[in-house]
Amino acid sequence: MADEGTDINRHQNLSICIRYCNQDTGEPTESFISLLKIKDKDAQTIFDTIVKELEAKHIDMTKIRFTGFDGASVFSGEFNGVSAKFRQIYSDSILFIHCRGHILQLCLLDACEHIPEVEECLSTLKSLINFINRSSIRLARFNDIQALLQCPQIKLIRPGDTRWLSYFRSISVILRCYEPLMITLEHISNERDEESPTAAGLLSILENQLTIFLLHSLEPIFEALSILSKSIQTKNADFSQLEQSMLGTLLRLEELKDINITEYQKIFEIVDKIKTSSNDDGRKRATRTTTRTNEVSLQQQFNDKIVKFIDKIISNLRARFESNVLQFLNCFRIFDVAEVTDEPEYGVQQINMIKNQYPNDFNDNLLSEWKVFRKYLFVQKQQQTSTNLSQRQQCINLVKNGMLKDMYPQLSLAAEIFLCAPISTATVERDFSTMNRILTDLRNRLTTEHLEQLMKISIEGPCDLDNNIKDLIINCWKTKKLRRISV
Repeated sequence: MADEGTDINRHQNLSICIRYCNQDTGEPTESFISLLKIKDKDAQTIFDTIVKELEAKHIDMTKIRFTGFDGASVFSGEFNGVSAKFRQIYSDSILFIHCRGHILQLCLLDACEHIPEVEECLSTLKSLINFINRSSIRLARFNDIQALLQCPQIKLIRPGDTRWLSYFRSISVILRCYEPLMITLEHISNERDEESPTAAGLLSILENQLTIFLLHSLEPIFEALSILSKSIQTKNADFSQLEQSMLGTLLRLEELKDINITEYQKIFEIVDKIKTSSNDDGRKRATRTTTRTNEVSLQQQFNDKIVKFIDKIISNLRARFESNVLQFLNCFRIFDVAEVTDEPEYGVQQINMIKNQYPNDFNDNLLSEWKVFRKYLFVQKQQQTSTNLSQRQQCINLVKNGMLKDMYPQLSLAAEIFLCAPISTATVERDFSTMNRILTDLRNRLTTEHLEQLMKISIEGPCDLDNNIKDLIINCWKTKKLRRISV
């Protein structure tokens, strides 16, 4: 797994991670390998850099089974992308996995583009948060008003197109401090300075009935997507769990298309309350937007905007999450005890698909092992002693050192391949977050080598060192140059 990014010095950096199985525990592990400075961002340069670094770390390139990148063409290009070059040089069997976290974000952004009102609402959200946060005076006033209203001190969070599903937190925060925000904007608009027109415009939008309704209606939608995003970003996630999370999310989205559920009844009450409060305070403004909104019922707005938005998200999820890789990885569902049967042909087709995908890894012994192992699974099901043992847990038991691994070496390798399939490149993204925490305006002269060492300490934590190793490190540090050390 790899991704490129820019640091505070505007240098292009390449972060490299690997995913592998711990042979003692069977658990998949993701580790940060290197942070490298690159001069060019073309596919050949990135590919050569990755290969050179992995070989320098003595990583066997012939054991690569998957590559995981974002959807940028330099990585995912079918003919000249980095993933394509891995297949061309090492093996046609290497599968490219498009980061599911990026796909989810693309599903959301595409849905927003098809519903202009939703896109405009989210754009206003960014403008509002930027307007308050970029001025210490405006931010202090907002905090003071929260204190006067005895509201909890809430920090406004700016959403970002590249930060996965950050919209949920932003919308949630805005809704929790809606009244203090409107009062803050009203005070600023009444001051008649250069920022007053901006404040007045934002206030007018916030008072708009459609804006209030859209923000409240979008919150449960983004919450469902945010939960899916979190499940994708966990290091221990696999495609079996992803499928279950996807089905749950789709069911929740379908549920949110029903205007009669409790959430929307509460939203209608909140909209009426805010609207009444605005009228009582004399802040009502006669604008074309307000007039147009009043002509159409909120139920019609719900059908025209929210339902269509949800339908677009659902269609995007179903279209973008389906892939040949996912179909292949679904073969490993045969390891799930709950699905096993005593039919002679159970799992044979899937085992052959695995064998055909990786012909250099498997031989006829794979099918022979499976015919015995499926009986082992069926006995477990009959005895009902391991009904809770999931597909993932079965694969982990096959991979970790022990009796099953010795009895079924080919099946153990197949299970290890399944567990090594990366769902997302969240680990790589976190590496860049670590880099940005270390490399700051006040600490921007670190060399790439030094930065990488600090990142490894931050990501992996300190190693467990015995006293002899500690003494050697201290003595080495002392001999580098003369130091004034207190005894």
